[in-house]
Parts: sequence; C-alpha cells; structure tokens
Amino acid sequence: MADNSDRDDAIDHPDDSSARRHDRNSVAEETSATGQRIKGAVKDAAGDLTGNESLEDKGERENAAGKQRQRDNDAV
Repeated sequence: MADNSDRDDAIDHPDDSSARRHDRNSVAEETSATGQRIKGAVKDAAGDLTGNESLEDKGERENAAGKQRQRDNDAV
C-alpha cells in the first residue's frame, strides 16, 4: 500500500463524507461516488434486515453523500 501521508489531499474522510476523493469532474470521482452509494445501500438494507438502526442510519448517510458527490461531479 502506498504511503500518501505527504499528499495535501490525504485526509481521512469518514464514509459518509461528501468530500471529493479524486479530481473534479473525473470519471474516477463518479465511479468512487457510485461505490459509496452502493456501499451505503447495502449497509442500509443490512441494518433494516437485522434491526440495527445504527447501521441503517450510517448506510443512509453514505448513500446520500455518494449522491451529493455525483451531483457535484460533472464528468457524466
């Protein structure tokens, strides 16, 4: 794994953050945001299925953050 500690953008973003992780208006950012939405949807469904409200809430936040990142990105 590469050491990114010297990068300016090497900030540890929580999973539910809508902060960009790649170059603005890039396909990489669009793909990453889609992955965040999928991960959030899976957590939301798993939390709903198991009755784990905390997991469900986290999934909803991650999904919403991914949607916001996609709205902010103009690659697609």
